[in-house]
Amino acid sequence: MLILHPRNFAPLRPIQLLRVRGRIVASRLSYRGSVRGTSNNAEEKALNTSVFTVPNVLTMTRIACTPFIGHYIWTNNLTPALGLFAYSCLTDFLDGHIARKYKLKSVAGTILDPIADKLLMIVTTISLAVPPGPQLIPLPIAGLILGRDVLLGLSALYFRYASMRQKYRKISWASYWDFFHYPSAEVKPTLISKYNTLFQMVYLGLGVLVLILKNREEEEERGNEAVSSKSLAECFEWMGYLVAITTIFSGGSYVFSRDAVKFLKK
Repeated sequence: MLILHPRNFAPLRPIQLLRVRGRIVASRLSYRGSVRGTSNNAEEKALNTSVFTVPNVLTMTRIACTPFIGHYIWTNNLTPALGLFAYSCLTDFLDGHIARKYKLKSVAGTILDPIADKLLMIVTTISLAVPPGPQLIPLPIAGLILGRDVLLGLSALYFRYASMRQKYRKISWASYWDFFHYPSAEVKPTLISKYNTLFQMVYLGLGVLVLILKNREEEEERGNEAVSSKSLAECFEWMGYLVAITTIFSGGSYVFSRDAVKFLKK
């Protein structure tokens, strides 16, 4: 039988205590790093595989509504155009809110959401600015909106290619456009870009509403409606200047921001 007695243990020297403490701290840091690495891998895996979520389905419905909005504006069916446009704006807020609140963020969502926004802005702007539409939006403002979105779209194609080369090495035509099964990059909109999208939605929605009121004035010739149409038209004009300024700053923020696009790890 082994009997332990205090006299059998020699006290540790200071240098020995430092070594023991160093080993303990190192083991704790190693454990924390392994836990964090595991959690990050799990989060990235969940982010890559979560595709058909409620936010993504809402985003897809926005994309589906976009061509109908342009068609209704060009054919002067402004009431259904405004209804679909309002639905698209509302779901743009809802899908992000649901994704954040219920932890349903996905790589597909970070790609589909800006695509839906760009399509909505491009189609509605063209419909309101060029024939056979009402030509309500001045061409310089329309050019800023469309030019920014076209440049961002081209840069997105490049980042898609570069991120896929880094992660998958081999790229095919099918895999390049398959964002669901081959996620490669996560897009994070800048703060000024979010405000710019909001201002553009208000601007374009006001434009459609102004056209509806003008049509009613021509049909019914009501003085009170003429006043409301005139005030909305002035508000629409000033919103155009605000949209133009924020569009310029928004495009610059994507150019100089390092966090707008994040390549996913292998």
